[in-house]
Amino acid sequence: MYPQFDPPVWAYFWYVVVGVAVVVLMFIAYKAGRVFGAGSQKKVVQQKEAELFSAQRGFKQVYDQELDTVRRENTVLKEEKSLLSERVEEYRRKAAGYGGLFNSGGKRADAMYALLLENEALEEALFAQNDKLRMERTDAVKEQLRAASYRRVLMSQLMEEGKITDTARQVMGEENAPPSRRLPDATRHSERHDEA
Repeated sequence: MYPQFDPPVWAYFWYVVVGVAVVVLMFIAYKAGRVFGAGSQKKVVQQKEAELFSAQRGFKQVYDQELDTVRRENTVLKEEKSLLSERVEEYRRKAAGYGGLFNSGGKRADAMYALLLENEALEEALFAQNDKLRMERTDAVKEQLRAASYRRVLMSQLMEEGKITDTARQVMGEENAPPSRRLPDATRHSERHDEA
């Protein structure tokens, strides 16, 4: 199966030629694989780009449709607003005329109209002031809650320290102390005699 060579040099030469041939074949296979891989990868990339482009085109169409719808609704709302503003103005003038004892036109109607406008402006200013005061009260309550929370945390940290807790218990009296901190009666009695 293997070729037989009389001088061993030819055997080494044969192995070198076969090794070089194998390396050349592997290099050719590597290059061919890269070419085929690049081609298939290019097709996949083109397919993904086509899908992305079609999706973008679909999103653009939906966006344009929604934008057109919003623009149409905006123009309709502007027209309705102008019509309603005209009606309100007309009703104000009628109310001013009714306030002037059914006298259409004249100084009384104009004065009533001016009073209606001033009343509306005052109501808007009052609403704005009430809203501002409500916000200030809410902020003040939040600040008070924050301060109370800070004091509670500070007190709990202080009470965790042993010296302060012991001092507080001494001030409050031993009767209020928990049973684990109470001294036995004999110890208390001997401490009282030592103090005297």
